[in-house]
Amino acid sequence: MTSKLLKYCRLMVFFSTFALATAAIAQTTTAAKGEIPRFLVYFDEFSANLSDEAKAVIADAAKRARDAGVRAIVVQARASATGKPETNKYLAQTRSSIVTDQLEEDGVARTMIRQEPIGQTGSSDPTVYNRRVDIILER
Repeated sequence: MTSKLLKYCRLMVFFSTFALATAAIAQTTTAAKGEIPRFLVYFDEFSANLSDEAKAVIADAAKRARDAGVRAIVVQARASATGKPETNKYLAQTRSSIVTDQLEEDGVARTMIRQEPIGQTGSSDPTVYNRRVDIILER
């Protein structure tokens, strides 16, 4: 009788642990599916050339867009405040176009992409943070 009770208790502990683990995994998966990240593509100063790392980020964004079935992709381009505002606006437009072309090359329909060249942002600090394009996936 004691051995049957011990087996029963072990089974109950096992199933309780299994049920809790399954619930935790389901919550994590739901949160991960509900959250679509922002992909950041960085550029050298006064440049619109894509590095291999930038191309990998764009390819990842394109794959995630296809896998998640997004309805639109926003490409927001920025430039640091070094130089003239007109030049930085043009640089942001160029970066936006380059990233859009790469997204299309990676299998995203151009009709899904909306370009938003923001231009110059931040101070005259030429750090890489302000020299970027944000790829935003919209559901």
